[in-house]
Amino acid sequence: MNDTPEPSNEPKPLNKNAEWQLPNKAEWQPPLPDRPSSPNAASNNSAYGPRDERAPILRWLISAILLIVIAGGAIWLASKVIVPSQLPELSGRESAATDPSPVTPPTQPEKTSDEEAWLRALEKDTLEGYREYLAAFPDGKFADNAQDEIDAYDDRAFATAEQRATIAGYEDYLAAWPEGRHASQARERIAQMKARADAIAKDAAERAAQEKADWDAAARANDVPAYQTYLSKHPSGPNAAEAQSRIAALQASAADQSAWLAAKAANRAQSYEQYMTSYPQGVYIPQAIAALEQLKPAIGRAFQDCPTCPQMVTLPSGTANLGAAEGEADARPNEGPQHSVTFSNLFAMGVNEVTFSQWQSCVSEGSCSTQPRDNGWGAGNRPVINISWDDAQGYANWLSQKTGHSYSLPSEAQWEYAARGGESSAYIGGSQQALCAFANGANQESGVRWANPACSDPASDRTLPVGTLGQNKFGLKDMIGNVAEWTLDCNTLNLRDAPANGEADLRGSCGQRATRGGSWFSGPADLRYSARLMQRRGDSNDFTGFRVVRKIAN
Repeated sequence: MNDTPEPSNEPKPLNKNAEWQLPNKAEWQPPLPDRPSSPNAASNNSAYGPRDERAPILRWLISAILLIVIAGGAIWLASKVIVPSQLPELSGRESAATDPSPVTPPTQPEKTSDEEAWLRALEKDTLEGYREYLAAFPDGKFADNAQDEIDAYDDRAFATAEQRATIAGYEDYLAAWPEGRHASQARERIAQMKARADAIAKDAAERAAQEKADWDAAARANDVPAYQTYLSKHPSGPNAAEAQSRIAALQASAADQSAWLAAKAANRAQSYEQYMTSYPQGVYIPQAIAALEQLKPAIGRAFQDCPTCPQMVTLPSGTANLGAAEGEADARPNEGPQHSVTFSNLFAMGVNEVTFSQWQSCVSEGSCSTQPRDNGWGAGNRPVINISWDDAQGYANWLSQKTGHSYSLPSEAQWEYAARGGESSAYIGGSQQALCAFANGANQESGVRWANPACSDPASDRTLPVGTLGQNKFGLKDMIGNVAEWTLDCNTLNLRDAPANGEADLRGSCGQRATRGGSWFSGPADLRYSARLMQRRGDSNDFTGFRVVRKIAN
């Protein structure tokens, strides 16, 4: 009796870790087919012929072929359904065992809930999906994988915060990942950025306070240097534009003020007009207009058309008896008869005789060529001497061109009308004694026989600076004495038929021109209002000068 157990056709149990397992092909033998009984089978093996031997071999071949087909199909099916990494591995003992039992085709195992959850997480592929899996299976087979995916989301969120590099960016990260991998870094970043922001805010506040203090100081000073100092410290400060504006205004105002002070110092119509032209919106326009109004030629009002021009005064119109009165002491034949002259057109006359300084302005501008000598008496404000009639007329023409007004030498009538100032006596002041207060003539110190014994002065042999002595009722000075003054009139035998309107008498010998007023060398006889002396127009000497008149438009 054979004790070897019969081979079983039941499949051996699978490995506990495997879902299913094919039986080892070496352990399995197909069952032999039952052989037909034969009366001689037990005692005579020779009764079994070759024909009987072929039948079992054929069945075995067929069975082997079927087994191979089934095994191949099972393997193919498993490769289509089961993940290769999840195929169960056969243990060495089981793979070596021989199971002669018939193999049944394997079936696809059912997936566990862990795997299903992981598959769902993979299908979603979202942060929530991985978190849901990890929440359900904190110790699951794929927990590490899920955590890796979650960490990747965490890293990407922090990278976004780093790119934003703002407090809000890091706060957004912490709101989403309060316990994230980079939470501590995010909080450090926020703390650092807030500290920097606080420092910047503090610095800005300090700078703003300093800027305000500097601006207040500049505004109190309110001058160009103060605003320039502010701008040097705060070139882009909130008050920089205002500082620039105020500097411009102050500079304009300073220039305005400087021009006004210059015009006021000159106190001339031309200077005020120049100021008004240069600064039509100037601060001092009202004052300039008022000053100009005061300087406009008006009766009794002095004015000056340019800084180097003679000062003029406008005389009133009127009628006067001119020439020597009948019976006037020391009168000459050519000084009469006395006749009435009416001045209907206003004119202005120089307050003083033309000085050396004023003459030099004409020379400097190239309009006058003569360089007169001052005899060593001094030039400057003394009346110019050693000037011919033609020289004096040239100076008057220069004034006309320079100012645009009509200047000339006075006519004899204009000169006497201005000198008298409404007086009818023979002498200024009414007598020879009174003459001393108004006229620089030959006095007792001169030693000449025609000297005025009533007068004494420190310049007995020379001129005095203009304006040294008193003025007449029209505001004119030195009309009598100091220097004789050229006029326009030609030499005539007398004043009969002289123009009654005050114009020059050009009927006589015009190679000679009349001079009026006497000089420092003259005695009382030549210091009368009506005294006339004739000189050749080309002559010049140290006792003759001139003054000018100007027409005044009505």
